[in-house]
Amino acid sequence: MCITTGFKKIVAGALMATTFMASAALAITPDELREKGKAVIGVQMDQFPWGFIDEAGKNEGFDIDVAKLIAADLGVEPEFFRITGQNRIPSLTTGQVDFLVPSMTVTAERAQVIQFVLPYSSNNITVWARTDAEITKNEDLGGYVIGVNRGSAFEPILSDAAPQGTEIRGYEDDATTVQALLSGQVDAIVGSKTYGIVIQNTGRGDGYEAKYKVADNIQAMAVRKGDQEMLDYLNDFVTRHDAELDELYLKWIGQDRADLPTELPGVDFTGKAGN
Repeated sequence: MCITTGFKKIVAGALMATTFMASAALAITPDELREKGKAVIGVQMDQFPWGFIDEAGKNEGFDIDVAKLIAADLGVEPEFFRITGQNRIPSLTTGQVDFLVPSMTVTAERAQVIQFVLPYSSNNITVWARTDAEITKNEDLGGYVIGVNRGSAFEPILSDAAPQGTEIRGYEDDATTVQALLSGQVDAIVGSKTYGIVIQNTGRGDGYEAKYKVADNIQAMAVRKGDQEMLDYLNDFVTRHDAELDELYLKWIGQDRADLPTELPGVDFTGKAGN
């Protein structure tokens, strides 16, 4: 091992240890939430149909309904905190929220910093483009300008999939990424399969289509490292409310919820690995 590589590993390990200690100091339990009478829940507010603000100014969407179901199960009021691809992990690790219901992709890298709950949802990562764009595979992306939600799990997947030299433009969130496609700023975008619902709702659905699936996307809620009681509670919640989660997914996504894994490489859903 070279000195530079060894130093980077030491720094990364120190940062993970610091994050773990900070998270442990902010630990919350279901009983403490019940005592407070509310749970501050991090949710998307600009990602239709997962989480969005409706015309009446109310939070709506699949994740919102899931968060409400959790709050009702706990017997507390939900307080929604707006998260984005950039702030969702910091909002959790710094204690701004009690837990996340974020339609967030499970990755081994993220699992080093936050604690994932058992998966509750999935969302294929898809290429969307004009109907006349000749894109059928990763190699075709190099001939087009591709947009993506900056800071999301879609970004590194696109970077790996696209040929070297592909022009990639990052946008603040899902809404602006879709708008970039519709306004002609980019030729195609990589992201959620539900982008199609957003495009259809603009009345311009005939001009755009899903080209192909780039990758699977397994999603999970998250708590802080060391929040074992919250993790155990939410894992139990996901198991007990399987039928209700199926109903909500069909209601908002328009498809049956997939069979979801209970194990993924590099991810411990029990919070007890190495104990």
